[in-house]
Amino acid sequence: MQNRVIPWISTAVLAIVLVAVVLILLPKSSSAQPSTDSQKRITVVGHGEVNVTPDIARVTIGVQTQGATASEALQSNNTQMQQLIDALKAAGIPATDIQTVGFGVNPRYDYSDDGKGTIVGYDVSNAVNVKIPLNDTGSLLDKVVQLGANNISGIAFDVADKSKALEDARAAAINDAKVRATQYAQASGASVGSVLVITEQIGSSPVPMMERAALPMAADSAVPVEPGQQTQSIDIQVTFALK
Repeated sequence: MQNRVIPWISTAVLAIVLVAVVLILLPKSSSAQPSTDSQKRITVVGHGEVNVTPDIARVTIGVQTQGATASEALQSNNTQMQQLIDALKAAGIPATDIQTVGFGVNPRYDYSDDGKGTIVGYDVSNAVNVKIPLNDTGSLLDKVVQLGANNISGIAFDVADKSKALEDARAAAINDAKVRATQYAQASGASVGSVLVITEQIGSSPVPMMERAALPMAADSAVPVEPGQQTQSIDIQVTFALK
């Protein structure tokens, strides 16, 4: 009797399992809401930009000295460079905004003797990159030139805090995307729904720069500086639902 019951119980359990699997695999009722993946959608690009006036300058200031020996040229360079750095700090430039970006000691040759190079001295160069408040740039450049700075690598202008400009550019980009999406939707007989996806790309206009040059300036005049304007821009890709 027991041998007959056990197969019957096994068959019943198997049937129950099969029914459960079928129920799980049955498609959902047609009254269920469609998933996000099945919604109609439209993807557009929005652009926003804001013009801002730079308030800081970044400039590389260097000192180049010569001497009959490397030691002589180096000592002279060290003295002038230290005076320059001390003057920058005394003017309120924090040490974190002063960074050494170049240093070199090179022999100087004379090739007048049948083209054979003869060492006649040494050149030493040292340079720092400095972040300067825009209002102080002209007078500070004049001051460092008086202290011996004889090479300026270039001036680049920037904005210390871009957050407000980028915030305004984002708002403009969203509005631009909404306008574009609405135009396409109306043309196709639909209307724009909620935002599904946003991706962002930040950009800015080229930074105005002054070319590298030695500056033989008058010692009693501040350097004229014109920063121009920068454009902070945002490009976004937005996907909207269509209704």
